[in-house]
Amino acid sequence: MKKVAPIISYLFHPLIMPSLGLLLLLNSGTYLSLLDPAAKRAIIFVMALGTLVFPLMMLPILYYRNLVSSYKDATREERLVPQVIILVLYIITFIYFNRLPLSRVIHAYVLSVAVVLLLVILLNLRYKICVQSAALGGLTGLIIALIFLYETPLQGVLMLSILAGGLSGSSRLAMGINRWWEVLTGYMLGFCVVLVTILIY
Repeated sequence: MKKVAPIISYLFHPLIMPSLGLLLLLNSGTYLSLLDPAAKRAIIFVMALGTLVFPLMMLPILYYRNLVSSYKDATREERLVPQVIILVLYIITFIYFNRLPLSRVIHAYVLSVAVVLLLVILLNLRYKICVQSAALGGLTGLIIALIFLYETPLQGVLMLSILAGGLSGSSRLAMGINRWWEVLTGYMLGFCVVLVTILIY
């Protein structure tokens, strides 16, 4: 498990989850699946830019400026800087999406991604919350919300999401990065925030 754990951890990197969730949302079998394929690609492209590409581009700059020595072994204070920058990018992404004539579900999902990260940052000021588990919990919350709202048959995808959460959490424990309660708290935080935001937005 210790040999496989780093691979699993990279496969389920938290920066990938927002774009993956939006991809799932646009191909969920709901009316959103009827959007023009070119429009879907444009929406996913914008999401990937704001929540994946730009955050990854910032990391080398932070290393160069000696603001982060090693993200894998970074201290709580060192992690705060990139997380706040990523949060700003998430908020900008939501503002941009909010100006587009899209479904409220898409707006709610993009908002929930930013809210989850904000709460993780605030909690990490005192405790240590697993960001990766929060991202996967958010993905599971999105699937549950779609099932509630549209009765979409996504049970198979839901099982895969739960399995991914279990594998990711196990990998974090195997590598000694997080403790079990940090993984569980992160997962439940992401799950509840995304689910509630989409249902009440």
